[in-house]
Amino acid sequence: MDTQSFEVGHLPVHSEMPAIIAKVQFALWGALTGYSAAAEYEQFLRGAADSRALPTVLVARRGDNYLGSVNLLPREMTIRPTLSPWMAQLFVVDSERRNGIGNALVKAAVAYASDLHFSRMYLYTSGTLPAYYRSHGWSALEEVEYLGKKRTVMAFDLV
Repeated sequence: MDTQSFEVGHLPVHSEMPAIIAKVQFALWGALTGYSAAAEYEQFLRGAADSRALPTVLVARRGDNYLGSVNLLPREMTIRPTLSPWMAQLFVVDSERRNGIGNALVKAAVAYASDLHFSRMYLYTSGTLPAYYRSHGWSALEEVEYLGKKRTVMAFDLV
């Protein structure tokens, strides 16, 4: 197998990936995952692995090796409860960055939301990341103070 090749698909139901994702992402983001403990986040991931609607988790992997993931959620930002669906927790392991994995995960999330017949999807981000998403067709809707930090709410039109 080519060391650069990878596949993107749903989080495998019976695998160790939910535990790996929960450990890595909770250590990085903590409560930004929407959960107060890594074990709770892992439980959410395991439940989402069974879903073919929302919420769901898409993962990039090379064989059984976890490379990255993204969550698609019906709700994410509590101050914007009417917006749905949300792309959240886009993550690529450090050693795999700049190999197209993040781009592939974003494209897969957009395609999945489109397949579910949504007309628009949302995310929130901060720092330099709005420029990354703009380069992939996302547009900034607003800047808000959320969870103690300035966040940019962005949208992607699916139709």
